[in-house]
Amino acid sequence: MKRSVYTQALRDQRRSLLIWAIALAGVAFIYIPSYQTYRDQGILDMKGNAMFDAIGVGDLASPVGYLNSAVFALMGPLLMIIFAVSAGARTAGQEESGVLDLLLAQPIGRVSLLLQRFAALATATALLTGAFLLALVGAAAAGDMDVPAADIAAATVGLGLLALLFGALTLLIGAASGRRAIAIAGSAVLAVLSYFANTLGADWLRHLSPFYHFNGQTPLANGWQWSGLAVLAGLTALAITAGAWRFGRRDLAV
Repeated sequence: MKRSVYTQALRDQRRSLLIWAIALAGVAFIYIPSYQTYRDQGILDMKGNAMFDAIGVGDLASPVGYLNSAVFALMGPLLMIIFAVSAGARTAGQEESGVLDLLLAQPIGRVSLLLQRFAALATATALLTGAFLLALVGAAAAGDMDVPAADIAAATVGLGLLALLFGALTLLIGAASGRRAIAIAGSAVLAVLSYFANTLGADWLRHLSPFYHFNGQTPLANGWQWSGLAVLAGLTALAITAGAWRFGRRDLAV
């Protein structure tokens, strides 16, 4: 095997990574530059709407409220998590297809293989997060939105860590089950439950949701929230540690 698992995994993702970067840039440049037009027409005057407040859509008339609602309340997390989950399910998919047998025939251990897979996932997520950040800063400038680039960066980095967490959970579930469908479905269920726990749950339940630690303290308005980022990073480390432990001990379908 000429390439390491890490470099091969990144190589395999290069086209999908480009497509996802274009999709996220599209979200930024479709929604954000329209802010001034919508505000001037009074379309964004929805402050105090209980339904919108419940799903995390706040004051749409302010630049921070509009950017948070248009990108970080749902659409951004949805796309980033789909990317990370689909990438994280590759190991289980290779086990089902028999490709994993060929990889493990090389001088590489199971734990090393999984960790290299995770490293590739983390690298791809970081690249996608950086591309999304550049698009958001550019779109905010085009839309004449008075939101500091540093605050956009704080929110976007949190979004990247949120996606990476669910990618790591997908690796964990896939490492435990060996089934791609179970890995994707399990992560999707966890993501949906976490989202609604944050938007509709009691205050104590919100603090248990990764979505709260990503955006619950509104980094677009308040800057870097290091405690929330640390929680997301810690949960990711726990997930990948558990996944590596399980993957190293389970009987594989190879």
